[in-house]
Amino acid sequence: MYCRKRVPEDQKVDTATLNLFARVSAWGARAAAGRVTRVLGKRLQPGTRLLDVGTGPGTIPIQLKKRVPDLSITGLDIDSAMLTRAAAYRRRFGISFDLVTGDGTCLPFADSSFDVVSMFFALHHLDEPAAFLAEAGRVLVKGGHLLVIDFRRDMPGPLFAAMDTAWQAAFMLTRGRHGFRDSVRSAWTPVELAAILNGREEDNRFMVADNPMEVWIVTRPEESPA
Repeated sequence: MYCRKRVPEDQKVDTATLNLFARVSAWGARAAAGRVTRVLGKRLQPGTRLLDVGTGPGTIPIQLKKRVPDLSITGLDIDSAMLTRAAAYRRRFGISFDLVTGDGTCLPFADSSFDVVSMFFALHHLDEPAAFLAEAGRVLVKGGHLLVIDFRRDMPGPLFAAMDTAWQAAFMLTRGRHGFRDSVRSAWTPVELAAILNGREEDNRFMVADNPMEVWIVTRPEESPA
């Protein structure tokens, strides 16, 4: 299923859907954090300041802190109810990191506050990704790294069908059974994101990469520290 026109995802999220998302995030957090650790490599060191935008229940930051305990992590989310869940997970695992309520398109931080800015499967919630990219560039230090990973709306049909079928089977009796489909329909394509970056000279430090399921936005290699 490829929707040529993006269909924004419903922004009204009920408690049942929040609980569902929190469970899904918790199930995949360990593998996701391992993947992020491999991608960022030496950029994740003791003292590295990482901002996770759209952190949800905070499960990926928790797993990252397990791998690099002295990371300085701030998790930001626009939904205070989701951050309540993040605080509960944080207490459960006995791991400390900051949680802040805020909008990814207007970050409540000073310039050059972070070494890494991450966003995992949340970009499709934004109708103006350019605003987030501008803010990410502002709060990153010179040579800092951006890592955005999200679904792509133009993923191959057979791959979408297989994942959508698995999702619906797992959540058949819940209101979130079409959650994967809704997220993909609201996602951005690599071409769309590349056009946004190409239209903003100040964003030329970032580039788009992709695989069959995902689109990534990362710092260009020449902009990253050696």
